Amino acid sequence: MNIGGGMGSTSWPENGAANSKKGAALPRAMRFRRMSLQIICTGVLSWLLLGIYRSVIIDPQTTVQGLLASAPVGLAASYYDLILIASLTAAALALRFLARASRLASAAVAVLFYVAILVSLAWGFANINLVKMLGEPFTFQWLVYGDFLQNADARNAMGDALNVRDFATLCGSVMLVFVLGYAAAGLCLRLNTVGHRAFLGALVLAVGAALVGTGYHVRAESLPASKVDNPIVYFVQSALFSPMPVMLAMSAGANDPDVASVGERPPETSSFKPPAPNPIKNVLIFMMESVPSKYVETFGGNYPVTPTIKAYAGDSIRFDNIYAHAPSTHYSIFSLLTSLYNDISFYGMTSRYPYLPLDTVSNTLSKNNFRTGFFWSADSRFQRVDEFLLNKGLDVIQDYRGQKCATPTFKLSSEQWKNMDYNSDLCTAQSIIDWMNKDSQKPFFGIMFTAMTHYPYITASPMFSKMAPSSHDKGLVHYSDDEKFNAYLNALKVGDTALGEILESLKRSGKLDSTLVVVLGDHGEAFGEHGDYVHASAMYDENVHIPLIMINKHLFHDQVAHPVGGIIDIAPTIFDILGLPLPKQWQGRSLFSEQRPNKTFFFNPWAGYLFGYRENDRKVIFNATTGKVEEYDLKADPGERTNLFSEDASDRSALLQPIAGWVQSQRRRITDLVAAAENDAGRCTATNLTIEAAGTDYRGAPSFDVFVDGKRLAEIAVQGKESKASAAASRNCRRRQSTRSRSASTSAACPIRRRSKFATSMTSGPVTVCPATATCSSRASR
Repeated sequence: MNIGGGMGSTSWPENGAANSKKGAALPRAMRFRRMSLQIICTGVLSWLLLGIYRSVIIDPQTTVQGLLASAPVGLAASYYDLILIASLTAAALALRFLARASRLASAAVAVLFYVAILVSLAWGFANINLVKMLGEPFTFQWLVYGDFLQNADARNAMGDALNVRDFATLCGSVMLVFVLGYAAAGLCLRLNTVGHRAFLGALVLAVGAALVGTGYHVRAESLPASKVDNPIVYFVQSALFSPMPVMLAMSAGANDPDVASVGERPPETSSFKPPAPNPIKNVLIFMMESVPSKYVETFGGNYPVTPTIKAYAGDSIRFDNIYAHAPSTHYSIFSLLTSLYNDISFYGMTSRYPYLPLDTVSNTLSKNNFRTGFFWSADSRFQRVDEFLLNKGLDVIQDYRGQKCATPTFKLSSEQWKNMDYNSDLCTAQSIIDWMNKDSQKPFFGIMFTAMTHYPYITASPMFSKMAPSSHDKGLVHYSDDEKFNAYLNALKVGDTALGEILESLKRSGKLDSTLVVVLGDHGEAFGEHGDYVHASAMYDENVHIPLIMINKHLFHDQVAHPVGGIIDIAPTIFDILGLPLPKQWQGRSLFSEQRPNKTFFFNPWAGYLFGYRENDRKVIFNATTGKVEEYDLKADPGERTNLFSEDASDRSALLQPIAGWVQSQRRRITDLVAAAENDAGRCTATNLTIEAAGTDYRGAPSFDVFVDGKRLAEIAVQGKESKASAAASRNCRRRQSTRSRSASTSAACPIRRRSKFATSMTSGPVTVCPATATCSSRASR
């Protein structure tokens, strides 16, 4: 009895411990099962929601009934969305199984899964508008083009992709998925063991069938990758696996004669014969932001938004086959000034090599005693354009920050979103007018660059009514029912009015007859002609075909010229008219050259790798990412609707050979230019740097930054005169401070550019660069 009692008394604790472990195991197993079911149900519902998102991309509808009717179409096309969601779900279940012994690790896996689902749904929702605007999901190349989300392009594209109304819709749909997933898991928990296994088995079979069915549908319907690829996978692939364009592997000659430099080709003759004596003393370039030929009235535009250009048609020559070499502002600025094609990359020369010493139209004219200036309505810090301009022979570099305007600046920037502010183009016009009128003795070379026609075309602001294009047009004019397009056309009218004010000022000062006025677009702008919007989304004519007009009544009389050319040909044409020799480094040819090939090249690295050229009436576009070739006869098909290329009947290699020759030749050319500059920099050391700066204490003490070879060397305060009025801030430079920096040198001395600047606390970077001695290959700046 004692033994039995002893045994009995000692067995109770053991049974209690076993029951306790069993009791603890049951809740753990229950938690694992419940969370696993929640993950599974949430994954299934997430795929269904992504399928609905996909239906809006594949078959857009404007009503709820239409959306519901098109949902099966989206689900059938959601093959890649299903792969992503199934992979996330399977990975989460596997990790939870491995971490089942740790409650904290299991919870962490669950949190990561829900974060991944949230990102997938948000990105999938934003992808609806991104595909509409860009023609494809957001890529790493678009991120680079958007200066890593630091400029207006990126901010506004993302803002339109996910605006307030859409954000509310997204939040509601995501919450619905999470709530229904939780509820569905609760219902599944009520099933017995057999029912539970049957549910999971049926679910696995259904997912497998969906994978097979959607995969077959996507292949059978030949749906475009841009409309069916999952946007997250698309972005990752663009960042990690950007394809090497096939034309880099094609055999091509050492140097392509079509893009040879002046120093590499025989001398050419020109058909242009100026009157004697040559009346041209000054040159003004008026570059319009995002303006294709099709919206200019003298090029067939249907809207009355360019009356100034139309009024001067009788004193002009119009070149109707001119192209931007890439649908991007900084690429066009580079080609305009240097007469060179850009590097074949999605970074751009102004961003990668801003201080590369090059022979530009501005520094060459500066050596010929021209005053030189660059005036921009927008922010020149975009893609380091401000730094690129510093050693290009410009006496004055002024963006919106250095202008005095009667209307307020369009303030769009924030700490997160940079370089978004801009002024009215009418304000910039007044700035360049003031500069042109300052010195009547020296000839001038000036560039004005507009901004208001850049997306998002903000004309709804009350400020727009203060800059009405004319006394007859009080604010916004109705040209189109499309709100964005109508805003764009109104902004274009303001730009044309700005040109009119400049020409009128030249006429009053007596300089118009001696000035060559060059009007062009930096690139085009799409409004859905081929299913894409803005400018860097494709390479059809609405993206890259630009107007080019040269105005002077002594030289031109309502003429139209048809050579095929590009922005690199504008500077050589100006020099041909002026009677100046072309720098040997330039690739462009005068549009009056009698030996020029009737061909030009262009590329777009932000919407896949797109390469193309126009030769006579034939235009070729090659997508190196997908392998698609497009060939158009622009004379018979100016809208580029009928692709003449056929894999069976067309010679693919012959069509792509010119692109291969250009791409390979250009890569070697840029490599050689950069290497030569690095060798020169290695032999050149600055021994003395003098900076003269004057400032006014306007809302704080003025200061400026010193950059050498792109590296910030110092920030130096300037002792300035106290400001008594904001209007006086930009006129009174009372005191000067000279800062001298010396460094030891073991090599030959290098002449340094000395710049005199006006600085205030409200500005950063170059605002006004006064005339100064200027020959520097060390690239000291700011």
